[in-house]
Amino acid sequence: MKKREEIDWSLEPPSKSQVKRDMIGIQKLGEDLTTLGKKQLDKLPISDSLRAALNEYSRLPNSHEARRRQLQFIGKVMRDANHEEIQAALDKLRTPDRAQVRRAQMIEEWGDKILNGSEEQIGEFIERWPLAERQALRQITRNYSKENEEAAKVHRRKLLNYIKEFIE
Repeated sequence: MKKREEIDWSLEPPSKSQVKRDMIGIQKLGEDLTTLGKKQLDKLPISDSLRAALNEYSRLPNSHEARRRQLQFIGKVMRDANHEEIQAALDKLRTPDRAQVRRAQMIEEWGDKILNGSEEQIGEFIERWPLAERQALRQITRNYSKENEEAAKVHRRKLLNYIKEFIE
């Protein structure tokens, strides 16, 4: 009786279905790229031809068929691109790192402390970040408490932007 040989399927070319799934995945990545702005696209490692195809997509009217065909073209252009590298850069772009998240939380915390606190909170902030100006913080908090709800949002935003200059 002959011994049955094991077949090494890794040597076989991918099936037609697998190739199609891969192409649909690349086209989906291209569709994700169409949602990005110009500055975000500049941060990604994409070719000039892909950049031109993405710009053309955004220029098209909201006609479903025209955009669908352009998405297919974007997928075709992306076949030559390193889509794994593009996907990794896109993921990195979309997920902020922990330091950025912590900085944003810290800015919000200090903003709330200063707006709801007293002169002591402003003093603590000045002590921690000596380049900040006490008078500017006082003025923003004074304007915040005097104004109506709509203006209060504006002054809160001014305070957060001011704090953002000092917290690294």
